[in-house]
Amino acid sequence: MRYIEAVRAQGKNLRISRSAVSGQLSSLDLAPWRDRRLGLVGMGASANAILSALRSYWSAGLTAVPWLGSELSQAGTAAGVEAVIAVSQGGESAEIIAALRDLPDGVASLAVTDALESPVGRLARAALDLELLEDSNVRTIGYTGTVQGLLLLRDALAPGHAPAAEWDWLADQVDELVPAAEQLAGRLLPTLRGAGSFDLVGSGVHAGTAAQGALLLREVAKLPAAAYETYQYLHGPIEAAGPGLVLLVTGGAREVKLAESMADAGATVVLVTAAATAGASRPGLTVFPLPAARPGTQPAAEAILGILPAQAISGALADAAGLPDGEFRYHQDDTKVR
Repeated sequence: MRYIEAVRAQGKNLRISRSAVSGQLSSLDLAPWRDRRLGLVGMGASANAILSALRSYWSAGLTAVPWLGSELSQAGTAAGVEAVIAVSQGGESAEIIAALRDLPDGVASLAVTDALESPVGRLARAALDLELLEDSNVRTIGYTGTVQGLLLLRDALAPGHAPAAEWDWLADQVDELVPAAEQLAGRLLPTLRGAGSFDLVGSGVHAGTAAQGALLLREVAKLPAAAYETYQYLHGPIEAAGPGLVLLVTGGAREVKLAESMADAGATVVLVTAAATAGASRPGLTVFPLPAARPGTQPAAEAILGILPAQAISGALADAAGLPDGEFRYHQDDTKVR
């Protein structure tokens, strides 16, 4: 599937995947992962999806720690995990496979994947099939579908807590916001094409949004981009901000303050937020408003909505540069097991 087609298909994918995942969760025995110290392990976009879902696990009282596959494999028993959730859309990440093979005895593993017959799917004790639609080479459907799958799993692991999202509403919002994100990207394209680099910043559920946005700018548009958790950004990396830099910041009140100050400093700023205080007009600042989460649900839904502007901007920049759609320039022979 072409990259932009995959961006536009995300609402449909969320509905189809949710139905499939919910059906599996109703019959899957999750006892080995309840009341355990969970290690959520991934690489690339899967690791970013874990970061976006993680706060929702914590808010439900679940003890959960994010791990890169390469790190968990090295940590061994020192990681202190009692059960593992291994996230790999294609199920071929060599680092995840190594981590699963090196798990201590008695540590149950659950694969969250779109490929049950992959090495990851076969190695894990149990598997949750995301049943995603066809995706582009650069994951868009895969990313938001994985975030949703992890949040549905969180709801199943923590019954009695408020659901992570109002799912029908969320898919509808994706359908409404994708065209708006494409319009934003088109409007800003002349300015964005002249940027020297991109900083992507977010906190809470949007730490993963920032990480995934930077990955997309690198993979799709082949541009230098870096991701930072908001408060980590304020502790030094912010010093490089100014004219020539594009700052894509996603979050709430602190991110609004950061966006306004960086626009005043001469950076080009895109602020993605549901904060009611956003929208003040000032040169260099463009606001992409997110809808407030439905009453009774968690802010986790924003993790799926917040990535849409970065997806659209990455695609627009790639098209403007005449880059081949979704093609990778550098292939590593030790990151996938086929």
